[in-house]
Amino acid sequence: MLQPIMEYKKDYCNFECIICSEVCPTGAIEKILVDEKKLTQLGKAQFIKENCIVYTESTACGACSEHCPTKAVNMVPYTSEKTGKLLNIPEIKEEYCVGCGACEYACPTKPHKSIYVEGNPVHLLAKKPEEKKLIEELPQEDFPF
Repeated sequence: MLQPIMEYKKDYCNFECIICSEVCPTGAIEKILVDEKKLTQLGKAQFIKENCIVYTESTACGACSEHCPTKAVNMVPYTSEKTGKLLNIPEIKEEYCVGCGACEYACPTKPHKSIYVEGNPVHLLAKKPEEKKLIEELPQEDFPF
């Protein structure tokens, strides 16, 4: 009773939220700054290909990757063994995973998720995600018309 539990089927740990560390009455959850929390690895995502609808249904998904705040879950090319259709399937980069559970929460497979978080016995430090420039510098030229 009144003990914290991580249940990612019902919700997930918001990437920028530190409220639990601020309100914990016993100090069991130590105070943490947002920037520290973003690299604190609670656990690591695990992928079970045989449960994934990309594999079982030969259909596109990617919900886990879309919800991952660190892009530890990345979609990579995959050819369906059943239909030969070219799709994308999840791949996990554990070093970037913070164990927030957003991927598990978003996964539509039932009754067993195709991606889940295996908790670390002791919190570890995740690598900072690589930042990619989205837009190249546009050439400076006169307005075209």
